[in-house]
Amino acid sequence: MSRWLIALCLIGLVAAAPKPGDESGELQSEGGHDPKKSKETNYKLLIGEQDFRLPFKTRVVQSFVSGQTIHTLGKINEKPTRIDFNFHKGVDKDADMPLHFSIRFDEGIFHSKFIYNTFLNGNWSEDEQRINNPFKADKDFDLRVRIENNTYHVFANRKDVGKFEIRQPLDGIDHVSIRGDLTNLRLFHYGGSHFIIPYHAIANLVPGKRLDISGVPTGKRFDVSLYRENSEYALSLSFRFNEGVIVRNAMQNNMWGREERDGGLPLNKGEVFDLTIINEEFSIQIFVNGKRFSTFMHRGSPKDFKTLGVDGEVELHTVTINDAVGA
Repeated sequence: MSRWLIALCLIGLVAAAPKPGDESGELQSEGGHDPKKSKETNYKLLIGEQDFRLPFKTRVVQSFVSGQTIHTLGKINEKPTRIDFNFHKGVDKDADMPLHFSIRFDEGIFHSKFIYNTFLNGNWSEDEQRINNPFKADKDFDLRVRIENNTYHVFANRKDVGKFEIRQPLDGIDHVSIRGDLTNLRLFHYGGSHFIIPYHAIANLVPGKRLDISGVPTGKRFDVSLYRENSEYALSLSFRFNEGVIVRNAMQNNMWGREERDGGLPLNKGEVFDLTIINEEFSIQIFVNGKRFSTFMHRGSPKDFKTLGVDGEVELHTVTINDAVGA
């Protein structure tokens, strides 16, 4: 059991927390959880969406390591020219940048460009890599950089856009900055690990807590399950791409109950998904990719959810237990 306990305790997400008054990265208050607002609106507050001041720059609390995903979410303005996303070693203007992504909407004949480069000892690398820009004007800016051994694996608006070689050591990266033509920046956090599937961990998802999982489906099916102390299923979510459904169910007295199959399958194979399970007094609220998917009424005690299991054809990026304020 100690192996399970370590697994979930160490895989937290770190959110940006700039000090008020910083020249960049300062938060603008959005207010707290309001039970009169929609589930979707409150969900954005629960997962840490705020209003960060632009240009944005925040200190990295801990050094980045392989397995972590750096995730930022915002909105691109209607007539963008450029957006830059950088890792820094130091605060000086000419500090080394082990990662520089420059999204150029004003370059290219048929497609604008997404550029990767590095800055070392006052000089840009001659190895500038260019791909077609996956982002669009007046659309979301969802950028995820997953560190995988010797590469940065990049996802843009959930889609895989490629891998870029890590040219400088991760040690010493102490700031991340974002600047350019964004109307808002609502989310910045990082965390995660390399997970072995099947994955098991102590969850203890009591009322008022939420489980957040992100990853990439790689095949026909994967399952996310929460178990009682006797290893009976308190909640089973089965993501079935061959059927186009997310099947919800639970067991009582070691017997499966009625399957719930409505709602379709609002995620795509090969694209990053976000799953949030919120435990409330009478039910489980299930969110997929930021939108409420379904309510699953408890088929037992709301304190039944003791351990977590993930199995099937899926690559996990992050798994965390967090407070669900107002749940």
